[in-house]
Amino acid sequence: MTRRFWADQRGVSAVEFAICLPFIVLLYLGGYQLSDSISAYRKVTAATRTVADLTSQSTSVTASDLDTILNASTQILSPYKISAAKLTVSQIYTDPNGVSTVDWSRGLNINALTKGTSFTLPGTIKQNGTYVIVASIDYTYTPVAGLALLGAIPMRDQIIMSPRASNSVTGVNVS
Repeated sequence: MTRRFWADQRGVSAVEFAICLPFIVLLYLGGYQLSDSISAYRKVTAATRTVADLTSQSTSVTASDLDTILNASTQILSPYKISAAKLTVSQIYTDPNGVSTVDWSRGLNINALTKGTSFTLPGTIKQNGTYVIVASIDYTYTPVAGLALLGAIPMRDQIIMSPRASNSVTGVNVS
């Protein structure tokens, strides 16, 4: 009877499946969350580019114009949580001495940069006597699946563009 028990293989597949199933499910959910986080980062990058692109095409903007641009760009983040996005758009002026300061700024879900404060531009972009538009976003990605295998992932993107239609974008009633 003992020999027959050891020779019997009728339940081997079920046991192997029961052992492998948790790993297969973990691999599937982890792969899904990883690909979803990559998709979210692509949307974060697209939203940042949109804010800078739309702002740099103007010759002047009001606070209302900037609010419209910032709010419109959040539609790019859909279906991800909009409230997790902290967007800013600013114009930075580099004076003839090479000192960069905030000319105007506007934020969504975050305070804007303070006018006149110093701003560090990359040396490869910084040119004395010029203006640039800087759009940035901080986003905390929370996985859609409740298992949160990856946990919350902070994402950040920043893009710097030169104004296109003029030397600078005049901020009307923008702090």
